[in-house]
Amino acid sequence: MEPIHSKKNQRMARRLQAKTSAKVHATRNWLGLGSNIAIRILDISESGIRLLLREPLEMGKEFEVTLEGPGSRPNRHLAQVVWCVPLPDGSYVVGAKWEKYLPYPELLSLARN
Repeated sequence: MEPIHSKKNQRMARRLQAKTSAKVHATRNWLGLGSNIAIRILDISESGIRLLLREPLEMGKEFEVTLEGPGSRPNRHLAQVVWCVPLPDGSYVVGAKWEKYLPYPELLSLARN
């Protein structure tokens, strides 16, 4: 059996740290209805996002994420939950994949260089 630490990174795109000025709004459904459950973006890539949320989301659930970089308009995207982990403070870290890849110019407006 191969040790866990020797497995190769199987991500489809490189994760980037989000700018502190990047704004996020997430709802529990794909219609964009309901209150904002997002606290902040932890990291982002063309293929997915890692978010800090106020509430848990079930694996496989589709939800809407609206992203806004500094000086840009808000853009809505559909994402699907890949994993969700509770934190001791009552918040949740969620990994999600985009329904469609994030456009590269939008990724650059949200990520640190």
